[in-house]
Amino acid sequence: MRPLNYFDAAPAAARYAAGRPRGQSALLALLPRHLAEALPVARALDVGCGTGHSTVALRPFAREVIGLDPSSFMLAQAPRVEGVSYRKGHAEALPFGRSEFDLISVATAYHWFDQEAFLAEAGRVLRPGGWLLLYKTGSTGALPGNVRFTSWWQQVFRARYPKVARNEDPLDTARAAQFGFAEVVHESGERRAEVELDAHVENLLTHSSVIRGLTQRGETVPEARAWLRTGLAPFFPGGGALVTFHDWLHLWRRSPAP
Repeated sequence: MRPLNYFDAAPAAARYAAGRPRGQSALLALLPRHLAEALPVARALDVGCGTGHSTVALRPFAREVIGLDPSSFMLAQAPRVEGVSYRKGHAEALPFGRSEFDLISVATAYHWFDQEAFLAEAGRVLRPGGWLLLYKTGSTGALPGNVRFTSWWQQVFRARYPKVARNEDPLDTARAAQFGFAEVVHESGERRAEVELDAHVENLLTHSSVIRGLTQRGETVPEARAWLRTGLAPFFPGGGALVTFHDWLHLWRRSPAP
C-alpha cells in the first residue's frame, strides 16, 4: 500500500510551487565534476518531481528531461520549458520501457517510495552503465547557535505538527548492489543562508507535517500561517535569520551489460 500523498491537492501544490526553496541547481552543479565526459546525457528522468523545480534544474545536464509525479495537481504547477516534459506515474511502477534513460534523479522524494520496488524499476529503465542520482537540499529546521529556537521547534512546533513517518534509511552499497548499482560518489555538508521570516513560513506551509495538521486540527491556511509567523517572529529579528541547510548528493552507476 502506498503512503498517503499529502501533496495531492490543488492548494498544497500551489503553495509548494510558490514556497519551496529552489536549491537544486546549486547542488546539481556538482555533477560535471563526476560525469564531465558523459554530459549532457541524451535522456533523463526526474522521479517524484513535484512542481518541477528539480526537473528544470536537471535540464542543463540532459538534452531531454521527463519529470514524473503521481499528483496531477503538482504537475499542473510545473513550469513549461523547452526540452522538459511531464508525466503522471509512480516511482514503483515507472511507465517506461527497458533501458530508456541515461540518468535517473530523485530530489528529496526518495523517502516516500517503496524503495526496493523503485530500485528494481530504476534498474529496468536505465540503460546499462546509466546513473542513478539521489540528492536532497533543505532546511534542517535549525538556527545555528540558537538553543531557544531548538527548544521551540521540538517542544512547540513538533507538538502541533508531528513529523510524518517516512523511510529515512539511506541507500548503502550492499543494498544497492542487490539491484545492480555501484557507488560513484557520496557528498554531504551543511550550509547557512539568510532567510526572510515570511519565506520560512511559506516553506513550512508546504511540509507534510503541516499539511496533515491542517486537516487533523481543522485549521485554515491563514490560521496556520498566522500561528507560524507569531511563533517564529522572535527568532527572526529584523525579519530575517541565518538558517542551517543540509545538502547531500549520492550518485550510483548501473552495472554495464555483461
